[in-house]
Amino acid sequence: MWGLRVLIPLLGAGALRVSQDPEEMWVTAGDEVALGCQVLVAEPWDQLRLEWVTDVGYKVLCAARLNRTTPTPPAPCIPRFHLAWHPPCATLSLRQAQGNDTGRYLCRVTLEIPHHDTAIGNGTQLSVSTAADGGHRVGLMWGLAGALGGTALLLGLAVLSHWCWRRNSDAIIYTNVMPASVRVPKLLPPPAVMESNPYQGGLQHARGPPVAPRP
Repeated sequence: MWGLRVLIPLLGAGALRVSQDPEEMWVTAGDEVALGCQVLVAEPWDQLRLEWVTDVGYKVLCAARLNRTTPTPPAPCIPRFHLAWHPPCATLSLRQAQGNDTGRYLCRVTLEIPHHDTAIGNGTQLSVSTAADGGHRVGLMWGLAGALGGTALLLGLAVLSHWCWRRNSDAIIYTNVMPASVRVPKLLPPPAVMESNPYQGGLQHARGPPVAPRP
C-alpha cells in the first residue's frame, strides 16, 4: 500500500503541459492582438486556474478558474485585455496595442482538482512598433537606397569615363600612323632618252677616222 501511495502522485507529476502559439508576433500600434495558449492534461480534471502574466515582474493580466466544459466565466483582466476559453485553448486578446505593450507574455496554469500541478508556457514575444518607429525605418530604407543609388551612379560614370578615354586614345594612335602608301618612297621616273640630233651625228662623223675615197 505504501508503494501505491507513492506511485500515484508520481504518475500525476508532469501530466499537465502548456504550449503557446505563436512564439513571436510583430504588430503596429493600434492593431488587435490575439495570443493563444493550449492546455493539455493527460488525465481527467475538474478545475484549474489560468493566468496570463508578463515576464517583467510576472504582472498578472488576466486570471480565471476554469473547468473542462464551461465556457469562459467573467474573468478579471486589466483594461484593454480580454480572456476567452474554448477548451483546451485559452486566448488572450489585446485591444489597440501600444508601444509599452511590447514584452513577453506567458500562460501559467495551475491544476487544482483532482490534484495540484503547475505548468507555464514557452511564452510569446510581442513587439509593437509605433508611427515614429515606422518613420525611422522608412528613413533608414530611403537612406540605404540613396547610398546604393549614389554608388551605382559613381560606378557608371567611372565606366563611361574609362570608355571615352579608351576611344579617344585609339583615335589619336590611328591618326599618328601613316598609311602604307605614304611610307613607301616614291620611285623616280627613268631618265628621259634624248632624241637624236643631226648636228650631233655630224659631229660624231667628223670626229671619226678619215675614210679613203673609193676609186
